[in-house]
Amino acid sequence: MKTEHVDDVLIIELPARLDAAGIATIEQELADTINQHRGKVLADMTEVNFVASLALRMLLTNLRAIQPLGGDLRLYGLQPQIAEIFRKSRFDTLFKIYPDRETALAAYRNQ
Repeated sequence: MKTEHVDDVLIIELPARLDAAGIATIEQELADTINQHRGKVLADMTEVNFVASLALRMLLTNLRAIQPLGGDLRLYGLQPQIAEIFRKSRFDTLFKIYPDRETALAAYRNQ
């Protein structure tokens, strides 16, 4: 899991497979990183080509943990099949989702 700061936004690059094995390798690190940052977070999902229901739970858990601290977890770069999963599970109503990094960063700047 790679991280990067752009201004006050933490960008986290998620791995290609968010299945049980993939989640097990990043879940605690992701939670720790987001909780330490306590601010604006973007999850880069451009490389993600598989998400299990555990991945949805992991993302939602982190969103709910950061919001009371004044932060937010937003997503960008969902491939069409991943976007469809978010739409069918209605997770697209829980997360702000952007097509690309530039649009996501601009949305944070313009709040």
